[in-house]
Amino acid sequence: MPALRFLALLASLLATSRVGLATLADIVGGRRAQPQEFPFLASIQKQGRPFCAGALVHPRFVLTAASCFRGKNSGSASVVLGAYDLRQQEQSRQTFSIRSISQNGYDPRQNLNDVLLLQLDREARLTPSVALVPLPPQNATVEAGTNCQVAGWGTQRLRRLFSRFPRVLNVTVTSNPCLPRDMCIGVFSRRGRISQGDRGTPLVCNGLAQGVASFLRRRFRRSSGFFTRVALFRNWIDSVLNNPPA
Repeated sequence: MPALRFLALLASLLATSRVGLATLADIVGGRRAQPQEFPFLASIQKQGRPFCAGALVHPRFVLTAASCFRGKNSGSASVVLGAYDLRQQEQSRQTFSIRSISQNGYDPRQNLNDVLLLQLDREARLTPSVALVPLPPQNATVEAGTNCQVAGWGTQRLRRLFSRFPRVLNVTVTSNPCLPRDMCIGVFSRRGRISQGDRGTPLVCNGLAQGVASFLRRRFRRSSGFFTRVALFRNWIDSVLNNPPA
């Protein structure tokens, strides 16, 4: 019996990894964000269409998911800061090309270390619409039951068109079925969910970017979003920010 339990647990973990590789993350449902409510939010685009999101953590760096650039050429992507209405060329908007990317041992097969830093081609100009998001200390934890927020321009439920305005979802950190390397959130599907479109968007808890959207797992009426724990990578992030690629 112990051997059977071990095999069942192993199969469950492997299934979770496969689900993670097959899904993205975006905001379906929730509410429309207010202008300048998330001034650190970055829209990562290709030919003017968003495919991922991220968070500005330094005037020259955006934190996002490494899986965003699996099989993609970063040279053809751009980063947009200060955006609110994606259909308008707002004066608050700043657009950047990507100078370099920094990974930390991303393993797509196991969905490990799904975190990446994008170095912008120049420093962002900080304004009320463009701001930095604080990060947690190394190895900091977030208790289950903590209320957090996640926002992005993810695809809409039926038409699969990207949202014109960012949407925000209030979520709760859960401990099951989460692995220590991840942070998990649970949301009832009828209230909104994280689905396809905005991988890399930050999970913000008490003003800190505690997670990076990685993948989704659905079970019955409840969806669990898996976020890479930023606190496990704080020392690495600081090393890149303090010693940027040439």
